[in-house]
Amino acid sequence: MLDEGEVITVGSDGCVRIWDFETIDTADVIDETGLLQIEPINELQVGKNVKLFSMEKMNETGSNFWLAQDANGAIWKLDLSFSNITQDPECLFSFHSGAIQDLAVSPITYLMATTALDCSVRIYDFAGKTPLAQMKFKQGGTALAWVPQMVCFYNGAQISVGFEDGVVRILEIYDPKELTIFAGRKKILDADLRLKHVFKPHTASVTALAYERDGEILATGSKDRTVFFFEVERNYKPIGYINTPGPICQLTWSGISHPESTLLIICENGYILEAPLPTIKEEDDNKVVSYEIKDMCIKCFHFSSIKSNILRLIEIEKREQQKKLKEKEREERRRKAAEEMGEDGEKEFQEEEVAAEEEEEEPLPAIFIPPTPSPILCGFYSEPGKFWVSLFGMDAEPIPKDIEDPKAYSIENARRKREHDKLMKEVEEIKAGKREQLKALRNEFRKLLEMNKELPKHMQFKRTVSLK
Repeated sequence: MLDEGEVITVGSDGCVRIWDFETIDTADVIDETGLLQIEPINELQVGKNVKLFSMEKMNETGSNFWLAQDANGAIWKLDLSFSNITQDPECLFSFHSGAIQDLAVSPITYLMATTALDCSVRIYDFAGKTPLAQMKFKQGGTALAWVPQMVCFYNGAQISVGFEDGVVRILEIYDPKELTIFAGRKKILDADLRLKHVFKPHTASVTALAYERDGEILATGSKDRTVFFFEVERNYKPIGYINTPGPICQLTWSGISHPESTLLIICENGYILEAPLPTIKEEDDNKVVSYEIKDMCIKCFHFSSIKSNILRLIEIEKREQQKKLKEKEREERRRKAAEEMGEDGEKEFQEEEVAAEEEEEEPLPAIFIPPTPSPILCGFYSEPGKFWVSLFGMDAEPIPKDIEDPKAYSIENARRKREHDKLMKEVEEIKAGKREQLKALRNEFRKLLEMNKELPKHMQFKRTVSLK
C-alpha cells in the first residue's frame, strides 16, 4: 500500500516494512538475475506467531496509527511513526482464526468456553462482552465440556477439552494474582487458565465429552470408535473403554428423572448404543492387562432410512382418501341417474363404471433404502426409555433422481412437452365439459319424452325422422 510517498508492506512473518517509493521507482537491474536488493526505511516486528495479511490506516487526521489483521485471529493497533515516543503494538481483539469446533456455557456463571483447530481454548464473559483468558496448545481442540460444580471442591471452575490427537486436558480457570480462585465474572486479565490433568485415552480426534449426572464419571468419545470412562474423584483414574460400531459424534448421560444412570452413545453411521454405568473395580494399575470392558451389557439400536417407506404410506393413504371420495361421488351419480332415467339410467351408469374400472392404477412409489445409513447429527433422552435422534442425508432432504435414459428429453424438449401436455389437458377438459353438456341435454330430452308420454294422445308430439 502507498502512503505519503512510502510503500508499506505486511507479511506472514509478522513484520511491517516501510520502503521509499522513489527508490523503488527509479531502481534498475544491474545483473542477469533480474533481482535488486533494497533495504527498508523502517521495520516493525509486531510479535511472535503473528501472520499479518491486511492493514488499514485509522481515519484520525495526522495519525500514524494503523489497524492490522492477524491471520492467527487478532486485530492489532500499530504506531508507524517510528519516533522516540512510538507506542508498542497493541492487540485490540483476539479470537479464533478458524471455525469453532465446540462451545459450552457454564451452568453457574456468565462464562462461555470455546475451542477450535487453531490450537487455542478461550474463555469469554458474554454478559460483560469481554474475553477473559486463552491458552495455546500444539494440537487443535475438537470437544469441550464444563466440569460439574460438585466435582470442584472449591469456588472455582474447570473445563475438560478434547484435542485432535486424542488427548484430554482438564483446565482450571484461576485468578493470576492469587487473591481468590476465579469463580464468576471479573474484568479482562483477571483470569487465566492452567493445566490440572492430562491423559490420552484415544488414538484419533476426541469428538465428545460428557460427565455423569452425579459428576463421578467422565466419558470420552472419539473417531477411533471407542468410549473411555474415568473416575473423576480419583484424579481421572481410568475405568476402562468399550468399542463401538462407528465414530462417536455425541455422548449424553440420562438425567435425574431416569431411575438409572445410562449413557447414550451416538455414532455417525446410524448406530446408537445405550451403556450402563460402568462398574468401578479396585485393581492395581500395574496388574491391568487391558482397559477394555468386555462384560458390559450394552443395548444397540441401528437406524436405517425410512423416508421412502413414509412417502409410500402417505401415497397409500392419499389414494385411499381419493378412492373414498370417488366412491361417494359415484354413488351420488348413480342415485341421480336412477331418479332421472329409471332403469335406462342405471344401465348406462353401470356401463360407464365398467369403463372407468378398466383404467390402470399407477404403481406405488418403490421403497428405497440407501446402502449407507443417513448420518446421525444429534440425539437426546426425552423420558425414561425414550430418546430422539436427528438424521442427515436422505432423511433430511430429497435426493435428485439421476438421468439414466439416453433418450431422455433435453431441457428445451422437456419444456415443449410440458406445454404440449398442458394444451392436451386443456383440450381434454373442454371435451369433458362438452360431454357433460350433451349428457345434461340428453337427460333433459328424456324427461321431455316422459312428459310427452303422460299427455293425452291428441296432445302428444309425434317423433318424425328427417331424411334430408
